[in-house]
Amino acid sequence: MPQIDWQKLYEAAMLEMNPDKLAACIGAADQAITQRESVDITELERRKLADARSMLKSLSRIASSQGKQAAYDALQPGQHERLG
Repeated sequence: MPQIDWQKLYEAAMLEMNPDKLAACIGAADQAITQRESVDITELERRKLADARSMLKSLSRIASSQGKQAAYDALQPGQHERLG
């Protein structure tokens, strides 16, 4: 099975501005990282992969939070109080 370039997919996810595409980019990068971790790699690369995965998780949480905030902000005035 050919190795997927996890670094390019990671970079694409980090630079993706379209919220509709972001989750797919994060998923593709995470899958490529998992694939790379399954082969014999150096400790340095293992740390790089762990750092990249951590950043992807943070990006995913931020994107999710912004999506919730955008939905919250889209509510008509007066509806915010009911959500508490």
